[in-house]
Amino acid sequence: MKCYFFLFCFVIIFTTCSQSKRQTIIEGNIPNLPDGTLYLYEDLYTNIVDSVYTRKGKFKIIYQYDQSNYLGINHIDKKGIKTVFSYLTYAKYKNNLRYTSRFMSDSLIVISGNVKEYQPVKGVIVEKNTKLVDAPPLKVGKQTRAYYSIEMDFFNKADSKAIKEKISQYPYSYHLLYELEKNKNKYSALQIKEFLQLFDKDVKKSDVYKKLFVYAGKKEKKAKLKTPLLEDMNGKKVTFIDPKYDKHLIVFWASWCGPCREEIPFLKKVYVSKDPKLEFISISVDKDKATWKKALNKEQMPWKQFIVNDKEEAYEDLQILFKFNNAIPYTVLVDNNLKILVSSTGLSSEEQLKDILGK
Repeated sequence: MKCYFFLFCFVIIFTTCSQSKRQTIIEGNIPNLPDGTLYLYEDLYTNIVDSVYTRKGKFKIIYQYDQSNYLGINHIDKKGIKTVFSYLTYAKYKNNLRYTSRFMSDSLIVISGNVKEYQPVKGVIVEKNTKLVDAPPLKVGKQTRAYYSIEMDFFNKADSKAIKEKISQYPYSYHLLYELEKNKNKYSALQIKEFLQLFDKDVKKSDVYKKLFVYAGKKEKKAKLKTPLLEDMNGKKVTFIDPKYDKHLIVFWASWCGPCREEIPFLKKVYVSKDPKLEFISISVDKDKATWKKALNKEQMPWKQFIVNDKEEAYEDLQILFKFNNAIPYTVLVDNNLKILVSSTGLSSEEQLKDILGK
């Protein structure tokens, strides 16, 4: 009797665990694709999760996942030529056709037909031995259809009403959830909660949804939120804002960010002639501390330097306090009450920095 009971429990546990994983089958039949290796990646092309040999343009990959995310494929033939795929979406961007290199992890993705090579637009640098191709129309599921139907700049131009309407139209869309997470600092805590309640039950079970809901609750209590301690160049967690100054220029950057490094000489120039009652603070979002310190040694910025990882609670606090939306360089001028006087995203010139400091 005990043996049967143990076997019954094992079956239940095994079934429950196996059901937590879903799968995407990606099938291809591309006659003009050379024999070689196809690589599947999550989100970024550098994050390869699987590969399969292709023969006469045919391939099949089975990908397992917990919640829907972005996928893409690249191909390298036997001569070392890399093929990068683009897919035509259903939405437009600035009145032009919109292409993307990714799709969502639906249950089935089918690519059938010949690919067509195209030349990159002027100014786009393509790696050596790489060709860009337009893929034939994909056979996809509802996650990709929603992703392809939503304008790339939707959250940049949509008001609260339009966002609610879009979520109501696609309540199952993980793409909308991820875009909301990326743009969360544009909205009040109440707005975020109103958006979140419109998603379906499946999306509400996801980790991203749960974290965003907690974030909204934390944002509601912003007035009680204190500035977090940050790690300095010596590895110590310290207060990064000095109240003896009236204003504080905070620059979010990273060693790997080209525009951030390009901005540093301009920051140095305005630093020399800054108001004595103004302090400069740089906060790096580097994941690798050694790389950060190497950049500091090279750049020699004569003001306070700190680092924060996006996995730390302090990172989320900074997002809420300074409306930091992950895009860098991000420059924000605040007073001693942490009131934002002016902010700017992207590379600032010397003149633009002077304008910011004059606020």
